[in-house]
Amino acid sequence: MIHVVLTRAESDVKRQLDLLANSGFIATALPLMEIEQVAMGSAVETELENSKTFIFTSANAVTHGLSHVMGACLSASTRVLAVGRKTRELLSDNGIDASSPDREDSEGLLELLNETDKSSPRSLNRIALIKGEGGRDLISSVLSEQGLSVTEVNCYRRIWPSVPRSTVSDALDSAEPRYIHIASGETLSRLEELCAVCGVNARERHTVILPSDRVENQARELGWQSRIVAAGASDEALLEVLSTLS
Repeated sequence: MIHVVLTRAESDVKRQLDLLANSGFIATALPLMEIEQVAMGSAVETELENSKTFIFTSANAVTHGLSHVMGACLSASTRVLAVGRKTRELLSDNGIDASSPDREDSEGLLELLNETDKSSPRSLNRIALIKGEGGRDLISSVLSEQGLSVTEVNCYRRIWPSVPRSTVSDALDSAEPRYIHIASGETLSRLEELCAVCGVNARERHTVILPSDRVENQARELGWQSRIVAAGASDEALLEVLSTLS
């Protein structure tokens, strides 16, 4: 029986536990992060007035950032992009028409933006990146290198709470091979820290399911022997991988 370790924020892990149980998989909760809203300064709000393209990098970006840019996103002269289907659907639930790439990661979004740029006026290239602190740096750096005006809006931050040693051991200190779902490079780094502190050798025993080639490269450099790259960090991408293992 396939056994999956879930490492997202607790609210996401609860949803995934139900999803995997209904799909016939065993899952263990190991929430490694919490999400905290960040107050937006007036200077940032002023900069946003000139933005014509809004990129939402996650569902959390919609939850914590949309209220600040709702008016602009509803404008017919504005385009809105989402990193993946879940983020796009959450925007749609709020009345925002957005596009998202088939490849649900930073690289996929950059490809989508490049394609839409070919048919869009240059004025739309004043970009607002709605994101969490420290996240999606690749998008901002690539767009800036292209000479585009990018305003980063950090509307939430990831908090890395302490995790009891027993919780880590229950999830990872098992002779049975398990699949660890990792949604970001930051989460992988936090997992590494906890394994070191708790004395758990997970790299050679378990398989990590990763959201992109970039995070897969990070895992390889850290020494993870068994790695699977999913089509993004979404629940659907996770289920797609697990279905191939059944």
